[in-house]
Order: sequence, then structure tokens, then C-alpha cells
Amino acid sequence: MNILFLGTKSGNSYLQYKALKRISKNVDFLDGYNCFLFKKIIKILFVHFNPKIFEKRINNYILKNIKNNYDLIYVKSGELIGKKLIDELKKRTKKIVFFCNDNPFVSRDKNKWKLFLESGKYFDLIAFQDKSRMTLSKKFGISKTLLILPPYDDKIHIKLKISKLLKKKISNDVVFVGTWSNEKSFFLQELIKLGLDVKIFGSRWNKDENYKNIKDRISLGHLSFLNYTKIIQSAKIAICLFEKKNQDTITARSIEIPAIGTFLCSERTKTMEKYFIENKEAIFFNNASECVKKCNYYLDNSKKRNKISFMGKKKVTKILKPTNVNLIKKIIKEVFNNNKK
Repeated sequence: MNILFLGTKSGNSYLQYKALKRISKNVDFLDGYNCFLFKKIIKILFVHFNPKIFEKRINNYILKNIKNNYDLIYVKSGELIGKKLIDELKKRTKKIVFFCNDNPFVSRDKNKWKLFLESGKYFDLIAFQDKSRMTLSKKFGISKTLLILPPYDDKIHIKLKISKLLKKKISNDVVFVGTWSNEKSFFLQELIKLGLDVKIFGSRWNKDENYKNIKDRISLGHLSFLNYTKIIQSAKIAICLFEKKNQDTITARSIEIPAIGTFLCSERTKTMEKYFIENKEAIFFNNASECVKKCNYYLDNSKKRNKISFMGKKKVTKILKPTNVNLIKKIIKEVFNNNKK
């Protein structure tokens, strides 16, 4: 199968690209953002201004750099694909799919998804990882959708060999890994006030108005894939929070943390309760005080904590098995089977 991957060589997009290459030997790569000199600035402009002002430039660059016809175009950077572009792309491929791990239908990202909202209904399939997107997509005429779990990578999110010296240096009782937001910061500062020893890793936390008072708890900056795994692996408990403005009920951390083998302490949602048995494969909380109470209990009960960690890992890696490779295969099977219906 000849495949064109439209995405970036960073973050989960890169892991999806690597997974595609494990599935097919013939995978070409194209990053639409390469038509811009300053990518970070452009991504900010997409949020605060209408990306349609860049549409012609994006379209010309992508179409100029597509040299072949494909069986499948696999899109990860869906925010770049407008109606005019998808019309042209469909002339160059049998099927075009979009794996969307975000929520294009809410106002959190302001103007970022303007192009996609015009083109969404023309994709042969869009895979979402949260049920909330399935409902909202219908309002935009998008009917060809597939609900999947957030994927983990079975080459990255695994138990790594760590030296005793490094493990001693990076070990923590409780960690949270994620980008700053006011909502998450408020919750984590509540945990700290209630006495929980939590270490925070991630970008943009220096934007917090209370940063000076909490900076000792923060390791600022983006973590590489391997460092992310090492930090999660070396913690006794990892906290999973959801972005309310994004209407998240499950996220990548929900799967990656137990896949790595660390004790998952997550906000309670119906989606999380659907996939994990409470107090056997993960623990859930409704508020900060309940989170602190449960974390302290399991910090004091290592046998129970280790058993839940083991069962959580088993659920993800042996039963659910939502690896990048497996989920991409599911997407490909679905989109080509639709052709027969």
C-alpha cells in the first residue's frame, strides 16, 4: 500500500508516522508547515487569526510536493486542510483519513480549525478518541467517523532500563506531566495546599500568576519521549487531568501511564469507568481532597498500589491493546471496508 503521511515530525504525530512505516514500506512524509519560515509563530497566528489567509500558500506547497498517487493519505495536521485542498487531494488518492486527537468543535483553540470545519465532511473517515467529538461532529455534517482509544506506543511507553543513580535522582511520589492551564494549575495547587508531595513537569508553567510560589515543585519544559517515560516510570503515582474546555473524558495519559506500568490516579469520567475497573486497575477522584486522600492511602500501601499498577498495565497492553500500530490498522480496515458497503 502506498501511503502519504501529512503531519509533523514531532510529538504524537511523529509516533503515528513511525507506526505507519511499520505497517507499510511505502510511506512518504509531507509537513505542510514547512511552507512557513517560523512555524511556532504561524501556529499562534492560526489561533488568533483566521488561517484562511494562509490557505493559498498551504495548498500550493502541499500540492507542489505531492509527486505520486496514493492508496491512502493519512492526515495528522487536519487544521491545514481546507475544502479546496481536500478536493485536490482526493484526486490523488483512493482514500483520505484524519486521525484527530483534539477537539475541533469547541472554542478553546479559537480560529485554529476554521479550514478543517469546511472540509471535515469530505474526509473518507475521521477517527476521534473521545465520544464528545462524535456528537459534535454531526453538527458540521461529518458522518464518517470512528471512535477509538487514545493510542500508546509499544516502543516508547514501556518499562525502560534506568540506572539506580538516575532513578534515585528522578524518583517522585506523585507526578503530573502536562502543559500549563489555569484549570490544571488551580487543581494542582489545591493538592499542594492539602499536603500532597506532587512534582509537575511540562511547558508554560512559568505563565502562572503564582509561579514564584510553586516553581520549586515544577520542572519546566517539554519532555522528550524517553524522558517522559522515565519520569512516569520512576513515580509511585501519576495523576491524569482532563481539559474541560476541550470536553475531554479520556486522553493520551489515560493509556500511556498504565502502559508504562505506573499507578494511574485519574479524574473520574464515565469513559474512564468504562475502560478501567475502579480500585483494581486504576483509581478515580472527584475533587482535590479525594485525590489527596487516595494518593496518601496508596503511598502507604505499596502492595495494593503495585497490584493495581500491574492490573492496569495488563488491561492496556494485553486486553485493550491500543498501540499506534493496532489503531492505524483499525482505521485503514474501516475506511477500505466502507468502500464495500
